[in-house]
Amino acid sequence: MENSRLIEILRVFNKKEVRNLRKWVVSPIGNQREDVIFLFEYLLKNERYQENNGLLKTDIFKQVYPELRYDDAKMRQLVYFGMKTLEEYVIYQELRKDEIKAKMALADFYRNRKLEKAYLKNYKQLLHLHELQPHRNTDYLKKEYLIQMESYQYWVKYSRTKKINLMEVSESLSHYFIADQLRQGCLMHAYRSLYDTTYKIGLIDEIINEIIKNPALLEIPAISIYFYGYKTNLEKENPDHFKNLKGAIKKFDHLFPTDELGTIYHIALNHCIGQMNRGKDEFIREAFELFQKGFQKEIFLDNNFVSPWTFHNVVVIGLKLNDYEVVENFIDDNQIYLEDKYRESFVNYSFALFYYAKGDFSKAMNYLLQYEHDEMLVNLRAKIMLLKIYYQQDEINALESLLGSMRTYLSRKKIMGYHKEGIKNIIRLTKKLLKVKPYDKVQKEKLETSIKEANPLTTDDRNWLLTQLKNI
Repeated sequence: MENSRLIEILRVFNKKEVRNLRKWVVSPIGNQREDVIFLFEYLLKNERYQENNGLLKTDIFKQVYPELRYDDAKMRQLVYFGMKTLEEYVIYQELRKDEIKAKMALADFYRNRKLEKAYLKNYKQLLHLHELQPHRNTDYLKKEYLIQMESYQYWVKYSRTKKINLMEVSESLSHYFIADQLRQGCLMHAYRSLYDTTYKIGLIDEIINEIIKNPALLEIPAISIYFYGYKTNLEKENPDHFKNLKGAIKKFDHLFPTDELGTIYHIALNHCIGQMNRGKDEFIREAFELFQKGFQKEIFLDNNFVSPWTFHNVVVIGLKLNDYEVVENFIDDNQIYLEDKYRESFVNYSFALFYYAKGDFSKAMNYLLQYEHDEMLVNLRAKIMLLKIYYQQDEINALESLLGSMRTYLSRKKIMGYHKEGIKNIIRLTKKLLKVKPYDKVQKEKLETSIKEANPLTTDDRNWLLTQLKNI
């Protein structure tokens, strides 16, 4: 029973939600089955739903139906109605959170029942609520369209003299569609760089051309930020796009909810990290400043947890700037924001990076040996760190064995996009490095050219290869 969806949902409720659920279950509007009341009384008493063991279906059945022999079909029926009651409670609570949606539902009711005075009063309140909203994101634009559409549906049905708001409906729909499609374009570009796949973004060229013809659209916060975000991803070598994106973020970031602001910052950060991987070191500071601002605004926390990748990127970028004390304090102070399933592995990997950057290979290897996780990219980066340590400590047999296992790993796993080719390149070039003869100038010059021209290859890996070649 503890693995059922009903128990899973109960376990994410806070105390207030549990109290309200008790009221909902005993209310005739929420539930009319006595056995469902008994079910929740049993589960909620002393927080039994939190128990990992002991929630046996037979025990629950006995509590709800004390005079009956256990019947699995009846038990499944009880859980079904319990789940139905629970989901209806969740729907009710979620709808109550959004006053605009509630007013929209009332408008629909008053319009269909031809209650003109009630409709007009409610619609006026709806407009006022909408304008008071603190955000101007795509959700705001969507509601703007729905409100205009609600007004259209009322007046086209009940008035032959009032001017219909067709232009407002069309304009609000256009603004929402343009902003949301640009947002989707930014997300698709991000995923396309990670996964070996192609996305088609509908009407994107027409949208770009419309904004160029009508630059006043860029005064709309959501359109401005996602337009510059999309252009930054599309034309990576044009510095004006990233500059404009930073300007739009600075101007409008207070108009976006925290979770969406996190997405916006990641659009900018992904560009910085991509440029860093292409050898443009000026983006190291850009990325670090974005991370600093993001942590100040607490936009990287999701349910009080930080993504392990965000944690990892802060460590890597801080080390690039040689801010060792800042990085060590960051790891110590912020590891509590990593989920339990990530904490130990990512902290060990972060300290491995830390000590490797400081040249303490022994401590770095100790942390690598403690690292264990199934995240493919981190696993491969950990292997690359181990590769470098083996090479620099002349552990040639261990290195050749590692190179072979890495090639096998790559062939078996579907690794994302350019990451796979970049790792193939460092494997290939490291094997060539092992074969270089110290006094063969031609061979060394040829390999140097291969390293410089290899693409994709991270700046760190390229610089490491060139340094090792120079030391031969």
